[in-house]
Order: sequence, then C-alpha cells, then structure tokens
Amino acid sequence: MTQRWRPWLAAVLFCLISGAAAAQTRSGFELGPEIYYYAYREPTFVAQTGPYIGVNGSYTHASGAWFVTGNAIAGLGYLDYGSTGTGRIHGVWNYTGDLRGLVGRDLPLGGWVASPYIGIGYRLLFDQAGGRNSTTGAAGYDRLSQYFYIPLGFSLGIDAGDWVFRPSAEYDLFIHGIQTSYISEVGFDSDPVNQQTHGYGVRAAFLAETRTDWGDISFGPFFRYWNIGSSETATLALRGTPAFTVFEPANNTVEAGATLRWRF
Repeated sequence: MTQRWRPWLAAVLFCLISGAAAAQTRSGFELGPEIYYYAYREPTFVAQTGPYIGVNGSYTHASGAWFVTGNAIAGLGYLDYGSTGTGRIHGVWNYTGDLRGLVGRDLPLGGWVASPYIGIGYRLLFDQAGGRNSTTGAAGYDRLSQYFYIPLGFSLGIDAGDWVFRPSAEYDLFIHGIQTSYISEVGFDSDPVNQQTHGYGVRAAFLAETRTDWGDISFGPFFRYWNIGSSETATLALRGTPAFTVFEPANNTVEAGATLRWRF
C-alpha cells in the first residue's frame, strides 16, 4: 500500500517545486505603461484631479533566494485645479517621478512564494501652473514636491498552471519632504521652501503573469496613496520686507489605475 502512494507523492512534490520555481523572483528587466486617475487634495481647500499616463521600469538581479531591484516610475498628468478661495484652472500639466532601490528574499510556501523586501525611495512632483490664471484672476505658480521614504512591503507569487498571480502590498515610511513654491513668479522676492516631517504612503497591486513567445507579460490594477501632514513654516518676503509666514497644508494623493508589463 505504501508503494502505491509513492508515484502520487512524487507528482505532488514535483508540482509544488515547479510551482515555486515559476513563482519565485527572477533576474531580468521589466517595462510597461501605466494609465491611472490622479487626485491631489488639501481637504476643504484645494483639489487637483485628472488623467495620468506613465511608464514603470525595473531591473532585478536574483541570486539564490535573495534579490535586488532598481525601479523607476515616470508619469505625466493633465489636471484640473479647483480651490474654494482662488477659483479654477483647466488643464495644468503635472510631472511625477519615483526612484526606488529594493532588497528582498524569496520564502517558498508550497506552491507559493512570499517575497518581503525593504529599500529606499525618492519621489518628486512638479506642478506647472506658472503663467496661468484662475477663473477669479488669481495667478498660478510652479511647485516642486520631493519625498524621501523607506518602502516596506511584500509580494506573493502564486502558481496557477499557465499563470502566476502576483499580489503585492507596501507601506512607505515617510522620512522627509521638501516643498518648494516658486512664488517669485507672481512678484514675491523669493521662493519659500517648507520642510515636511510627517506622513506615510501605501501601495498595492494585483498582477496576472503569463509566458508568451516574446517574454513574460503581466497586467492588472494598482493603487498608490500618500498622506502628508502640515509642513513647518517659512518666511515670505515682498519688496525686501518679510510679509508673512507660509506653510504647506496637510494633503493626500491617490493614484489608481492599471498597468501592463513586459519582462525580458
């Protein structure tokens, strides 16, 4: 009776081992487009919303169970600005970038692979409202946001025959932010720089991957979110005289959409 079960046991072990191999992190490049909805809000005061397109690229080097990944994300948005105090502006160009270095380890769990990771990240946003006027006549100005953060996350590789499902979740530990407002474009003496010290980010994705003649193709939805607290104050001068102090209000950003990736 025991001998009868040996072929079945061998088949099960083969499926588990081959499934883990298909689901584990592999060396190579990954590149593809993103399309998503973008919403930046300062609660009860300002909102910028609209469509975004982007590209997400990375390179991974895997050695044994360990892997190192460099990831870059760039995006371009065409947003509508609205404020309870200064009116509306239609069609403001926004540019985003994200650079990340990650290190992690694959942990086989039967036919699944769990891959926790940690890293360092830098995000920027450039809001090109300079030279524009709102519906109330208020003058717009350019803004640059910079975030430094530590990504803490994990992904799963779940083998399902010809497909591998790769859900992932991440918490972004906010280290520091720098907000530069180019108010000199509207007549002030200098451009205030506000320091940001409180906040966090989260992101998640669910990608389905399959092998083709041109390499592995994956696609699926993703979600990214930032919640940043009020900044420290900075002094704003007008005609050589300190006029008043300014700060960057608490704000949150949502990016929700879908991506297509090609691994080669």
